[in-house]
Amino acid sequence: DETTQIVEAETQAVEPQNPSEDVPAKVDSEEKEKAAKKERKERKEPIVLVREPGKSLLPFSRVQKVVRADKDIPMVAKEAVFLISLATEEFIRRLSQYAQRTAERERRATVQHKDIATVVRREDEFLFLE
Repeated sequence: DETTQIVEAETQAVEPQNPSEDVPAKVDSEEKEKAAKKERKERKEPIVLVREPGKSLLPFSRVQKVVRADKDIPMVAKEAVFLISLATEEFIRRLSQYAQRTAERERRATVQHKDIATVVRREDEFLFLE
């Protein structure tokens, strides 16, 4: 009889005073977590950059600085810098497309370093990067 009273006293001490208050708080936090995960999983609309005719998406001055860093080239025309910018844009576009396809094959939305490394190893077009 004494043992039963002790066990009942211990279980009452462990149980919350008002269990109905604790459950909704827990459920609310779980619902919030699920909603947050769902928001993260939703894909955002990709930003599409549109190049105006005669202009590059890359800053002219930066490309010119990179070209001037090569001491073997004494002078570079503006048109040449523009064409280098366009070629660089195309290179980045192709590399990123291949890397994105690699990530999608692995059922991921985020392109990782290993995706780019895989593209460099597998695609003949990018073998020079190895």
